Amino acid sequence: MVKILVIDDDQDILDFAKVCLGDRHEIATALDGEAGLYACETTKFDLIITDIFMPFRDGLDIIREALKLYPDIKIIAMTARYGKAHTNYLKAAEVIGAAAQLRKPFTAEDLISAVDQVMDQTVQV
Repeated sequence: MVKILVIDDDQDILDFAKVCLGDRHEIATALDGEAGLYACETTKFDLIITDIFMPFRDGLDIIREALKLYPDIKIIAMTARYGKAHTNYLKAAEVIGAAAQLRKPFTAEDLISAVDQVMDQTVQV
């Protein structure tokens, strides 16, 4: 069972992730980046799924900090913002270490597939 932390300032996304992934994985959630990083201090997670645009600490900060503190953790970045400028944020997330990206809205199948793909990469390494 994979321990997953989902960080998003939208409670609906957190609830959706629990429904989609909760029967196969252990899911914890945080409503902002500060709370997410605090959760990482108390629990060893295998995967973080983080929104990019949030108050207090954005997802790019989360990716950098989490990988600095926990080099083996896998990360999926997500955003609902579109357009050339926002696409660059997804690319930046990839460059600094996110293993996958999701554009909101996404389906349950999209989420499950991204998690499976990222965690399968871990097993094959």
